[in-house]
Amino acid sequence: MRSRWIIALAVLALMTFLGVATAAAQEGGDPERGAKLYLENCAMCHGEDAQGRVGARLQSFAGIRPDAAMAQIIAEGISGSVMPAWSQEKGGPLTASDIEDITAYILGVLGGTEPVATAPTFVPQPLPTLADMEGDPGRGAPIFAYNCAACHGERAAGGFGWPLAKSWPGNQPQVYLLEVIAEGIPGTVMPAWSQAEGGPLTEEQIADLAAYILSLNPVQSLPTPAPPPQGPLGPTASAAIVAGMAVVVILGLILYYRKA
Repeated sequence: MRSRWIIALAVLALMTFLGVATAAAQEGGDPERGAKLYLENCAMCHGEDAQGRVGARLQSFAGIRPDAAMAQIIAEGISGSVMPAWSQEKGGPLTASDIEDITAYILGVLGGTEPVATAPTFVPQPLPTLADMEGDPGRGAPIFAYNCAACHGERAAGGFGWPLAKSWPGNQPQVYLLEVIAEGIPGTVMPAWSQAEGGPLTEEQIADLAAYILSLNPVQSLPTPAPPPQGPLGPTASAAIVAGMAVVVILGLILYYRKA
């Protein structure tokens, strides 16, 4: 009799767990958390209001499952466009949960159910000007933080985009940077940022941005940390022992309740 009660309780617990998991799956992502992630990773291209900047406007999505299509595009990107793949499986920074939350926020904004969050304000900091450069690095710092850090890293150490905190070869690296920022790089995820090319930045802002990039010190590579010490048996042997002990405990419980 006791064994029947144990089995019944186990089945009830399993059904409760499955019910909670199914309900959570049906609820979808967290749009409030997605708003923060959107501002950090998407707003620089698609705009705070999802009306587009160097990226597409996010306002209407046909189909039965727009959430699935949106999540797939965020995760895998769009080949041949400036939309990169954001999922960790594709080399990006976002987890599956992050993508689900961003999707919930975007679709909520478009449906009018979620307020459009406001991007953080980046205050210019006084930085030394560079010789033979028209731009102001101090003014360029907040421009970089809002438009470039998501791809090139907060300290320009690299991400989707190239590391920019480095020693630039050539006699006129500023000329190269001005051209790349303004016109982008065809065939890559680097878009054109100048207003003349359909982007949001003025010539003055691009000059300030180039000056800031050239003012950065090269990022020093950190030494690879040593792996943590392992026990005398190693991870494989330890896992095998734990699994064996679990099997013994389960068999013991089965025999005990059969006798009972």
